[in-house]
Amino acid sequence: MEASRWQFLGRSDVRLAAFGFCALLAVWLGFIGIGVARAELGIKHGGYYVMLGTFVLWLAALWRLRHEALAGWSRRELMTGTASVALFSVVAVVHEDFRSKILYDEFVLQSTAYNMHFFRDVATMVRGYDILGTFLSTDNYLDKRPYFYPFLVSLVHDLTGYRTHNAYLLNALLTPVCLGLVYGLGRCWQGWRTGALAVALVGSLPLFAQNATGSGMELLNLTMLLAAVALGAAWLARPDGLRLSAFILAVVLLAQCRYESALYVVPAAMVVLAGWWRSGRIVLSGAAVLAPLLLVPVALHNRVLSHTPILWEMKDDQTSRFGWEYLADNFRAAADFLFSTDVRLANSLWLTLVGGLGLLVLVGWVLWRRPAWRRMSPLSLAWLLIGLGICTNTLLVMFYFWSAFNDPMAARFSLPFYLLLAFAVVFVAARFDARGPVTPALLGLTLMCWLGFSLPRQAQHHYSHLGIDEIEWERRLVAARPPAARLIISNKSGLPWLLQKTPSILIDRARLVPDRLQRQLADGYINEILVTQSLRPTSVHGQHELMPDEILPAGYRLEFVAEKRFGTKLARVSRLVAIELPPPPAT
Repeated sequence: MEASRWQFLGRSDVRLAAFGFCALLAVWLGFIGIGVARAELGIKHGGYYVMLGTFVLWLAALWRLRHEALAGWSRRELMTGTASVALFSVVAVVHEDFRSKILYDEFVLQSTAYNMHFFRDVATMVRGYDILGTFLSTDNYLDKRPYFYPFLVSLVHDLTGYRTHNAYLLNALLTPVCLGLVYGLGRCWQGWRTGALAVALVGSLPLFAQNATGSGMELLNLTMLLAAVALGAAWLARPDGLRLSAFILAVVLLAQCRYESALYVVPAAMVVLAGWWRSGRIVLSGAAVLAPLLLVPVALHNRVLSHTPILWEMKDDQTSRFGWEYLADNFRAAADFLFSTDVRLANSLWLTLVGGLGLLVLVGWVLWRRPAWRRMSPLSLAWLLIGLGICTNTLLVMFYFWSAFNDPMAARFSLPFYLLLAFAVVFVAARFDARGPVTPALLGLTLMCWLGFSLPRQAQHHYSHLGIDEIEWERRLVAARPPAARLIISNKSGLPWLLQKTPSILIDRARLVPDRLQRQLADGYINEILVTQSLRPTSVHGQHELMPDEILPAGYRLEFVAEKRFGTKLARVSRLVAIELPPPPAT
């Protein structure tokens, strides 16, 4: 009886029917049946556990495939891969300090990881207080950013204890993993030469190195994109349930790496269909059947974002996140970035030129030869389908209100496209190697451009000095002061302080609660209240004045602590020593 039951559940038609049911249920749950408020609560309190289950299932599938990871590798290929990955990984992490790079996005991700670690909630702190020796986050909200990266950071916290540097540690560890996948995929065409070329092209990109020492989600997005290509090729080479599970679960996780990464579900479905078509049968694993339900949090998260305009962070004159009105400016900005020689941008002109030529040759070859899908190699077909997803992804962000690549804060949108350019070069080089040493020549030129142009740009890393320098200076200043029960009144964001378990409020809030601040000072609940402010220049002779919106009321008595110039502005840290409240009105 038991055997017949398993045989019934293993039938293709039964699994296909189950998949159809799960898909319809997922559509209903994700887009119709759950309101926005319940969707937000569901993700905040249940998103962690769905992510944990998906990640564990994926690791289990990878564990069963572990013996195939290095199958067929020669000793030379292994040694070359290890050396090239180690070289570019080390260089990527030594030129910049481990710190946040893109304004406050990375602090928000770390805050979500904080709550996932301590409370298993997918939420970002607004305030936090030390209550009887325990720091509690309060007024939490569901942020717009996908939470696979914060989930992984929270796992590092679980294993090593809570430290803000764990976010940087995760990206430092992901760097060789990402480059290892780059080498492995490149090696599949012409051995160690194309593998080393792929690593050199990607590893020499300053934008890649910038993210290796930051706490953003871009490196994880690249890693999962490469993993999806590798596992998709494994599925196409040998369509079975295990490889399908590994591929599908990788795509589910990829969809939760960045906002627009959910688009890769469509080319992933095409990869699955291509595997069915090439094998002449329908293969569905349990993970594939459940995949639509595992994607429900992605749909719910997007619905919450779509109905919460305050999370869009648009300018006052903008009314829509996506629109035709952004297209022309974004295309001009992309061209400016990709072909720039400005050291203040993290691009690679060499990769743009050689990658653009490689992509044109590749597209021309596909259109001219029209290779049959059934005869294409599994890796080529996986790259073709997922590469179309990368192109669609890049085109989509051209309609986004804040995706001008020449803005250092938006340059990260170009990383998947740069990855596609790199592998276009590798593929074309491998095709032409029969006519001459094309791959060695390109490898040599890439290394020369890296040493001559990219490395100096990485060493200067002007593109990483965007408002974060001021915050880092303030944090170092406060860390050097004697330990105390401290409150920070910030002119920027309280998140950098909350992540260090230091209570913080904004200046606007401090103006509203003078009586509470006075009592905390008088009763000794807070030993020290520090205020951060900015001063703007008022003349060519060096005079400065406080920013008008950062001036505290007259009754707030401040004592100067330190001051430092950043560009034309001055950053000041003061200590609030007393508050003189106005007398109550006469009755």
